[in-house]
Amino acid sequence: MVWSTVYLVIAVIAGIIGIWNLARQRSVFLSLTGILWFLIILFERFIPKVYDYRIAEGVPALGSLCLYVVVPIFLILAFFTTFYRR
Repeated sequence: MVWSTVYLVIAVIAGIIGIWNLARQRSVFLSLTGILWFLIILFERFIPKVYDYRIAEGVPALGSLCLYVVVPIFLILAFFTTFYRR
């Protein structure tokens, strides 16, 4: 129970930092990754019907698909985007 709360608090912090970085026009993909990870954890903990939704037979659940495919793709894209300070 305690680790679940810690995991949620870390996700909230990642979401806040993602919104803050997006507002300051920093790395878009890294910001979206923080926000997306927060939403995935929120759905996993409080709205499990959305997290466990299956698109088709044989395809992983929607939450697992986002957590293990979409978030890493956004992180990889964040490494390859350039940021120029003005």
